[in-house]
Amino acid sequence: MKKSIVTIGVIVALIGACVYLQISLFWGFLVSNVVLLLMSGERLVSMKAGIKGLMQVKMLYFIILLLGANITIWLASGIIPTIVYYGFTYIDRVNLLFVTFTVTALVSSVMGTGLGTLSTIGLAFFGIGMGLGYPAPILLGAIVSGAFVSDKISPVSALTNLTIEIVDVSYRSYFKVAMKTLGITLVLSALVYFVMNGFVVKSEVVSLLSYKEALVSNYRISFLLLLLPVMMIVLAMRGVNVLVNMMFVFVTGSVITLLYQGVPFDALANAVAFGYKASTDNAFINSIFKAGGMVPMLEVILIVMGAVFLNSLLMSSKLLDPVFERLLRNTTTPFSLILKTGLISMFLTSMTCDQTVGIVVPGETLADRYESMGLSKEVLARTISDTGTIIAPLQFWNVNALIITGITGVSAIEYAPFAVLCYLSPLMTLLIAKHGNSRGFALKSDQVSKKIYFN
Repeated sequence: MKKSIVTIGVIVALIGACVYLQISLFWGFLVSNVVLLLMSGERLVSMKAGIKGLMQVKMLYFIILLLGANITIWLASGIIPTIVYYGFTYIDRVNLLFVTFTVTALVSSVMGTGLGTLSTIGLAFFGIGMGLGYPAPILLGAIVSGAFVSDKISPVSALTNLTIEIVDVSYRSYFKVAMKTLGITLVLSALVYFVMNGFVVKSEVVSLLSYKEALVSNYRISFLLLLLPVMMIVLAMRGVNVLVNMMFVFVTGSVITLLYQGVPFDALANAVAFGYKASTDNAFINSIFKAGGMVPMLEVILIVMGAVFLNSLLMSSKLLDPVFERLLRNTTTPFSLILKTGLISMFLTSMTCDQTVGIVVPGETLADRYESMGLSKEVLARTISDTGTIIAPLQFWNVNALIITGITGVSAIEYAPFAVLCYLSPLMTLLIAKHGNSRGFALKSDQVSKKIYFN
């Protein structure tokens, strides 16, 4: 137990030092990994476990690079400028925070990826909101809340499918139980953003006409450009692999950029590599259309690799097992079990900087305890989704938050206070656990549906 606490303390101290010194989190993970290897009694075994972990998620590195490239394509092809242009035309009088949250939640549920939603439709809403004078942190909080609904409920989400596969339940049965908390959380979050919109102090902006003129002068604006995002959503709904979908967007968007927008090939290649920077006569448009690129994502990949290696070392060494054993002692009621499940899942997500371990460990180890207390495995899956899965974008050291900051330039410390759904989800699952049994919210399943798998 003492060794586990010391290990946790060292990792937290090293990550905290990186934040305090304002240096890359990669160095914190690097030193943490070195310390854990030195502490290991079987260093060769630990090293192999770390390397195996790195190889298991190798596709993630390509996805992150392609994410940076696709942000450039969405900007250079005129897709985001088109959405922003029509947003300035039609959305300036609506409750923007409410609309932003609602639309991103719906789109993410279809696309199955929070970061993919944020880097596409989310980035467009971000530009619209900034143009209307909304503070970036509040705006991004609403976008993050909506975008990460996908990780909780989308049938084509990798994390949703990982959760139901680990816990061994069907999507259909999980969906029914998960919506008991998510449905209420969505309504409350939408209500909060609806009310919050009326209290937002907006900065003074230049006439929207000048923004629209800058867009029309530098991009070919057309509703036809919106066909590409529609196609992307259709492919996601049909279960097309995320990487394949992203490649389709990249290739098609590149053709549009070259042939329709008339961007020279060398300029496009440079933007894909180093990031897109608009060069209009409007300083504001230039400031919001500045993102993407594969090279800026390299630091994110290094941090992800450090986090994955650390996660592999922690799991192979079983250093955290004594902590969980102590926590699960004297668990005698359904509420205490659900509470401790949430704490374990959130702790693992926080420690490993990724949601995977926060799903796998409690999902594999606690199923028997749930059944022994008359709780269904669907409730276990829901609890994990409502806690460890959804808090990821709130933590500035988490992989998701790092990518969000890389895309928008806004840190998690700034936007996290306004990501309402990410806070309400854990609270709602505990509230339902405490008071929901009599209403049938947490009863044990008496039938098993046919399991559904998604690619």
